[in-house]
Amino acid sequence: MKTNILLSVIFIVFVLKTQAAVRYVTPSGAGTLDGSSWVNALPGTSLQAAINASSVTDEVWVAAGTYYTTTTTNRTISFAMRNGVTIYGSFAGTETLLSERVLTNGLTSILSGEIGIAGNVDNSYKVIYNQELDNTAIIDGFIIEGGNDDRNPTNSGNGLGGGMYNHGYNTGGYCHPIVRNCLFRNNTASWGAGAFNNGYGGGNTLPTYINCIFSQNHALIEAGGMDSYGVGGTASPTVINSIFYENTSATNVGAMYAWGGNGGNCHPMLINCAFVNNMALNGYGGAFIADNLDPSGGTSSGSCTVTLQNCIVWNNSATGVSPQFYVRGTGAEVVATYSDISLTGQSFPHVISGTGTGNIDINPLFLDIASGAGIDGIWMTADDGLQLQNSSPCIDTGDNAGVPLIDILSNDRIFNTTVDIGAYEFDSTTLNVEDNAPKVEMVLYPNPTNEVINLTLHISEADTIALLLFDSNGQLIKTIDKGKVTTGTFQYQIDLSKQQTGVYFIKIYTSKGTYIRKVIRK
Repeated sequence: MKTNILLSVIFIVFVLKTQAAVRYVTPSGAGTLDGSSWVNALPGTSLQAAINASSVTDEVWVAAGTYYTTTTTNRTISFAMRNGVTIYGSFAGTETLLSERVLTNGLTSILSGEIGIAGNVDNSYKVIYNQELDNTAIIDGFIIEGGNDDRNPTNSGNGLGGGMYNHGYNTGGYCHPIVRNCLFRNNTASWGAGAFNNGYGGGNTLPTYINCIFSQNHALIEAGGMDSYGVGGTASPTVINSIFYENTSATNVGAMYAWGGNGGNCHPMLINCAFVNNMALNGYGGAFIADNLDPSGGTSSGSCTVTLQNCIVWNNSATGVSPQFYVRGTGAEVVATYSDISLTGQSFPHVISGTGTGNIDINPLFLDIASGAGIDGIWMTADDGLQLQNSSPCIDTGDNAGVPLIDILSNDRIFNTTVDIGAYEFDSTTLNVEDNAPKVEMVLYPNPTNEVINLTLHISEADTIALLLFDSNGQLIKTIDKGKVTTGTFQYQIDLSKQQTGVYFIKIYTSKGTYIRKVIRK
């Protein structure tokens, strides 16, 4: 009996010692500054120290604010992920459970390379530098911006990846982090400005990007959004529910380069992604390139296939041939199924290989292709412009095999019986909802109206909302209100005098659901 009791005590002590710890970080810190809670949070200057001090299964919780790679002017200093540690961002700073974190208002924790003087001339070369990571290293909920690796490029890393650099260089090198709910914006590098996955020379990098956005990153040479370098090695990212939008390059490939020369392999797999409005400013391949040529450019001894499922490739541009994508080298190919891909200006060999089952070449009918982040300018919120209109040909036309459970806005990924194409799932049933919401009541009068309609909104539970006006084609007309609201009654006057006669919809997004009411303009 005594032996059993002793063993039980030892087991309990072991469990307590190995229980996952959470370290809390805010921009200025608080209380005792030991990271044990929000009220005793570590300061932002200790963020990397908090990551380094964490053990397997530990978590680092980071509140809203901006966190810089260094307080010095040393451009070589970066943040780094750690095996077994999950780094969560975009907390309000009061949560006690991860489930209380709200991302539907957009990301609020920023990892920045903006050091030294204003402007990017002396910014950190890389905001995040990773190496020797497996897929237990996770980062989730951050804006990654301001990296500028403007050095002359080398295979070992100089000039590669301003936002995130995954170093799997040379034999034995590896880097396979998971990156979720992150926005890569305004990063610069010679190659792969947003992110660079380096498997050169026998190395191996297999990162996973989920619900990520690469927007307005610029490559001084090629690949504004992402570069996967499998020359003589392996570099094959998996990218899910992600968007490449308005990335640019000074020469070729506005958004994504995939290269598997010198006997190497590069096989990016993209599911429910979108390449929109990317530009090669002085070359070919506005969206991406599949390349298996050796660096000398003479022979093809590697393997490269870019595979797309349920993806949209639309309105990308290049000054040279192939505005959407480019295929370089014998045996390199682009394989796409159940995707909406513009083939205007594409010619052999820059075409889709294989059967192309389920593919279409039809305008996807985004809410607002010119404003990917929507009227509020904040990605991953209810008014994002790359959502689908209700007449989009991409609705219910994808392939369900292997798709994630949720879309980029954390909505159910398959709303009807068939998944949509692209990063956003269209909730078509809300067009038929005319009953009051369980937590929200809307009263409209007069309806029909000649000019102004009065909206009274009763909210019985504090929430975060987005109140939007759409026309009958699903085109967003205006954002009426957006943000956190308390309980109570709210009054709005919506002017329809400049709109044509017809049917309109007032749509409200809440954490409890999405609801819509029909409005008639006489």
